[in-house]
Amino acid sequence: MSKENKFSHESIQDSQSIKQFLEALEQGLEKGTMHLSNQTESIELFPQGLLKFSIKAKRKDESNKISLKIEWKDNRASELISTAPVNITTVE
Repeated sequence: MSKENKFSHESIQDSQSIKQFLEALEQGLEKGTMHLSNQTESIELFPQGLLKFSIKAKRKDESNKISLKIEWKDNRASELISTAPVNITTVE
């Protein structure tokens, strides 16, 4: 059974504060580890290998929105897969 761990945060920030958050994400991507937390939730992530990246932008009247999304498979799960060679033979 898979365990799901979620983190969510929403707040009003000035552009300099958001820049600092994005820089922290950049550093986490470079190091391959990041820890996100607030007063009630926390999560540790390990971005490695190939990552799926999408960006969307939208303007409607006076409202503007940019959405960033980064996805990857957890490489730690792949460590559980055996890399030993497999032998398949038939018995006569």
